[in-house]
Amino acid sequence: MRRNSRWRAFGAALALAGPAVSASRAAPASGAAVESIGTCMASAARALDFSGVVSVVRNGAMTSYARGLVAGPGSLPIDIGTRFNLGSAGKMFTAVAVAQLIDAGKVGLDDPIGRYVAGLTAEASAVTVRQLLTHSSGLGNYFAPENLPAMLEARTLGDLLPLVAAEKPQFPPGSRFSYSDTGFLLLGLMIERASGRSYGDYLQSHIFDPAKMASTGLAPPPARAIGMTSMAAPPGPPGPGPARPAPEAALHGGSAGGAFSTADDMQRFFAALTEGKLTSAASFRRLVSAQIVAAPATGDQPERDYGFGFGVGRFVDRRWFGHNGGAPGVNVEATVFPDDQLAIVVLANRDPPAATLLFRKLRAALFDPAVGKGCGGRP
Repeated sequence: MRRNSRWRAFGAALALAGPAVSASRAAPASGAAVESIGTCMASAARALDFSGVVSVVRNGAMTSYARGLVAGPGSLPIDIGTRFNLGSAGKMFTAVAVAQLIDAGKVGLDDPIGRYVAGLTAEASAVTVRQLLTHSSGLGNYFAPENLPAMLEARTLGDLLPLVAAEKPQFPPGSRFSYSDTGFLLLGLMIERASGRSYGDYLQSHIFDPAKMASTGLAPPPARAIGMTSMAAPPGPPGPGPARPAPEAALHGGSAGGAFSTADDMQRFFAALTEGKLTSAASFRRLVSAQIVAAPATGDQPERDYGFGFGVGRFVDRRWFGHNGGAPGVNVEATVFPDDQLAIVVLANRDPPAATLLFRKLRAALFDPAVGKGCGGRP
């Protein structure tokens, strides 16, 4: 899920501090430019007062580190097996499910969504699967403060359909990129119609089980990291305030995001995907190839692109694909550098940019110490 203008999570500073608790396992992956990866993780996490789990897999070797508290002061420490809300990183599951249905001949990329989802406006019905996957549909975002009461009650994708039934594209579909949670909700409803199963059941049997993701699901598990936010609750003024549990982080997961998982399970997902266990080779290439410009290059910032449900691009000429997630009390970075056999997963139960800052430090230390000056440099 992505921030609404009222939920300005990405610039928020963390206001909650807690004692550090760390753990690591397996041999550290080799090749960190300045320090061992495990030392780098610990150093960067302490410097950022990070609360969450970070995992790096390189050439088959995994190093993981956990720090912080599952909720507020006095709560249990986070460990490597703690489950977190994935936010919009869960959109990767939806994209893979659509690719599987395309492989099976049950869905076409250029099919209109109205073929599978009833009750939409005529304009929305004409939007194609391709346009939904690339966020070029022109549809908006139902993940908004005014819809929070309905989202808290929802347990199925169908429960959310009334929130988007009246939407119409705000620009000609296919003409440009504009991030849309509504679009991925419609893709989830299409998955249900095309497969004859609920979205959660489909993911369980076609993604989570094949990838051996035993700790991943849509329902908020009783034992999990509680998303803690310092953002003021609507209708209060925007800006930081006392840390509190974020109801947005406890929503039942869906096709636009919000599943619950562990760092280990996300690494298993990436491994199964890249090893060809989830889709055909052709579908995998489509998923992680640039399909549309998400943001043009500006100054020293390179162009950002989007594939089918995956962000894609380059960092110091290294190919990457993955997805992030951000909402009150939720921040996730999950990225694969395929040419380097490297995957980085960072899960935080605090407001963005908690995970993003740690991810950037690790990425700089691994690939470009001159930019990041190792784990002690700027993010």
